[in-house]
Parts: sequence; structure tokens; C-alpha cells
Amino acid sequence: MRDDLSDIQIRLADINRRAAPVLEGHARLTGAVNKAVTLVLTIAAVGLLTVVSLMPTEQQLKSHALDNQEQITWQK
Repeated sequence: MRDDLSDIQIRLADINRRAAPVLEGHARLTGAVNKAVTLVLTIAAVGLLTVVSLMPTEQQLKSHALDNQEQITWQK
């Protein structure tokens, strides 16, 4: 009985030793994916905020351009 338990512990230790690099790689990959997703979401948020902040400026530019067009007089 004691030998069976010792044999099982040896096998488990061997499995854990072989699985450790795989689990470490998995953890690094998960961390990299999390960072990539965070970066993409941050860039998307900055882009959206930029577009939203420029919308009033664009409307003002269109209004000024229309005013300028109405003030043009053609020489005869």
C-alpha cells in the first residue's frame, strides 16, 4: 500500500514537472491577449472620443463655409 502511494506521488510529480512549462506558456499567452485586447479597446475609445469632439467643429466649419459662399459676389 505504501509503495502504491509512493508510485502515484512519483507519477504525479512527473506529470506536474512536464505540465509546468505548458501552463507557464499558457499564462503568458493569456496575459499577452489581455494586453492586446486592452490596447485595441483603448485605441477604439480614443478614436471615438476624437470623432465626437470634432463633430461640433465640423458643423462650425460647414456653417462658415456656407456663410462664405453666400457672401461671394461675382464681378460683371
